[in-house]
Amino acid sequence: MILLWVMSLLLYLAWTVAQLESVLALEIQSQAIQVRYQSEFEKAEALLAHCEDRLRTLLIHKADSAEIDFNSLDLVGCRPKLIGNSSNPVTPNLNNPQMMKVHWIEIEVGQSIRLRSVLRYQITSQQLSRINWQILYE
Repeated sequence: MILLWVMSLLLYLAWTVAQLESVLALEIQSQAIQVRYQSEFEKAEALLAHCEDRLRTLLIHKADSAEIDFNSLDLVGCRPKLIGNSSNPVTPNLNNPQMMKVHWIEIEVGQSIRLRSVLRYQITSQQLSRINWQILYE
């Protein structure tokens, strides 16, 4: 009887150790995934900041041009899109001439983790400001 009790106790301890090992393995995998995604997010965030800087210099140098060429930004992984400009503002307000001198630009960066940012470029003061950004889950 004592032998049966000791055997069941050993079997229970072996089962507990196996469960603990599987939980520990899942925790290690979870930490590795979290570190990998954090690293990818930081890379995408750095690329977005780099794209915004490149866009700022492009806009300052091409301030007189009516048409902005975004092809140079595609080479570094930025996907910019002009979503509104002085001739077609997003929020037309004819009473406010400042709104008529604005470019609205959307930039998308990243591969596995993608970020999208909407920027407002004030033509007269040459200020580029981020309106918002979001992570794309698709």
